[in-house]
Amino acid sequence: MIAKQIRYPGRKWLKHVSLWSDPLLREYLPDTMLFTPKNFIEMIDKYTVLFLKPDLGMKGQGVMKVTHEKDDYIIRTASCTHKYRSKKHAALKLKQLIKDKRYIVQQGIDLIQIKGNPIDFRALLHLKPDGDWRFFGIMGKVAAPNRFVTNHSNGGKAIRLYTALGVTKEDGQEWYKRIKEISLKIAAAMKEHFPKIAELGLDIAIDTDRKIWLVEANTKPQYQLFRYHSNPRLFGQIAASVRAIRSTSA
Repeated sequence: MIAKQIRYPGRKWLKHVSLWSDPLLREYLPDTMLFTPKNFIEMIDKYTVLFLKPDLGMKGQGVMKVTHEKDDYIIRTASCTHKYRSKKHAALKLKQLIKDKRYIVQQGIDLIQIKGNPIDFRALLHLKPDGDWRFFGIMGKVAAPNRFVTNHSNGGKAIRLYTALGVTKEDGQEWYKRIKEISLKIAAAMKEHFPKIAELGLDIAIDTDRKIWLVEANTKPQYQLFRYHSNPRLFGQIAASVRAIRSTSA
């Protein structure tokens, strides 16, 4: 299988299908389809919020949010808003915006928020020489005002896990353990499908019902958020580990 030779698999759809094949992981994965107008209509009939993302893309670029609000279907891009009364017209507009690119359609998650700004999280793992994964930790990202993506490059701000959840440091440790356990399960599954990977940045979401989701698994992740970690030495350790991993031959 070609996928087994990929060191930095980037396609969101390929990674989703690979993880979905593991029944134990499905509870953490949002419903996801490849974009077609027909698939969009099927998804917007099931969910009031959808995200459309380039199959190959990073830093939140090209992401669109679609909401079904009363009688309207509202498409939000980074720069524009389009409103339609018909889901078919909304689907055709999306097709026009997407052009010939490949996109996925993903179930929207009702993220926890602070002052109306959504929060998600980045968990970071590196493969150690002994073949086990090292879990470096998790950092939250709060979206900038009036933004629906939380990426640091789009103005997102770092936040600690317990602060984001509004819990004590002690309770935050319990959440940390849960997320670490789930992250290690995901890393093991990713390694099985993509044996050459050695880094993972997991985009983790927690919804308003306190359910944990995996939004995406990044295999050459940014790690700038960890500059704001409570351990001031951690960022340097991560940077050194990245240099060591990426200096080895593919």
